[in-house]
Amino acid sequence: MTDIFDLELASDLWEYWGFSSWKALGLQGVYRRVTFVKNALLGEVCRYYADDYIIWSHSGRSDKIRILESCRPQPDLMTQRYLFVEENESGEKGRIRSFLLGLRGYAEVHSFTPGGRYAKRLKDLAPLVDKALELVRSRKSSSGGGEQGEH
Repeated sequence: MTDIFDLELASDLWEYWGFSSWKALGLQGVYRRVTFVKNALLGEVCRYYADDYIIWSHSGRSDKIRILESCRPQPDLMTQRYLFVEENESGEKGRIRSFLLGLRGYAEVHSFTPGGRYAKRLKDLAPLVDKALELVRSRKSSSGGGEQGEH
């Protein structure tokens, strides 16, 4: 079994960055809502949100398509980003769906293989996956855990 399914073991890292455990529709990962506030001299001008999902337990392409098709615009929610962590590079490019030409927000579905390249728009999420995986691996090796046995 690969380490990407152990990403949930880095719960302290996920919590530090505002994520909480998430499960839905047979998918598993973490979720956070980020709040953006625009201020002016008279105070707050607007407030909007971005939802981020990092998903490590999924069925691949079919789940990506299902997520992208099922996303709907929500009040004050500008972006819904889904990062699918994959063991092997799929070669698929990220897909973005706009709602009312972007005026009602966007839904994005991306793939990422730990240690691999990623799109600029994922510069805040992809390195977190790498860091979580590094943390899980170091914890396994320092505890003598892992899949090592006597031969």
